[in-house]
Amino acid sequence: MKNKLKLMVMILISMVVLTGCGSKSPSEVVDIYFKEVKKGENSDLEKYVFENMGKNKKSEENKNPKMEEALNEYMSKIDVKVLKEEIKDDKASVDVELTGPNFANITMELLQESLANAFNGVEVKSDDMSNTILEKVKSGKIETRKGKINLTKVDKEWKIKNDEDSMSLILGKSDTLKNTSN
Repeated sequence: MKNKLKLMVMILISMVVLTGCGSKSPSEVVDIYFKEVKKGENSDLEKYVFENMGKNKKSEENKNPKMEEALNEYMSKIDVKVLKEEIKDDKASVDVELTGPNFANITMELLQESLANAFNGVEVKSDDMSNTILEKVKSGKIETRKGKINLTKVDKEWKIKNDEDSMSLILGKSDTLKNTSN
């Protein structure tokens, strides 16, 4: 009887230990997130980008193969290195170093070119704009940015908060805006 009781206690302890080890750390969650982003398998980032461009990705009329290709190209160029992790209760932050193109700069360049075209009376078609975005992403300069990714614990699992900080880290900040804020 004692042996059965010991065996049951050992099994319960093992289950608790294994359950505790089964959940991913914030750093692991961030690493997996960016691997998915790189492969184009993370719809959260894609949804965020399309919403900020004023489009609903799910709408068939807004689907543009060149824009989707540009976004996939952009995401494929992102690499992230986890630097440090901090956990406090059900909140965590992971400091990362991200290398990739700067989508904010690409957007600013397009805006400047569109304004110049408008003032010069040149009409730019949507397809031309999509091709320009794709070319700018393909030829875009790769830069390194550092920042924090914030996470919260939901149902015993770490979830990334798609907040302003993480999105500006992923998408970059415009050099024009950086220079005017200094």
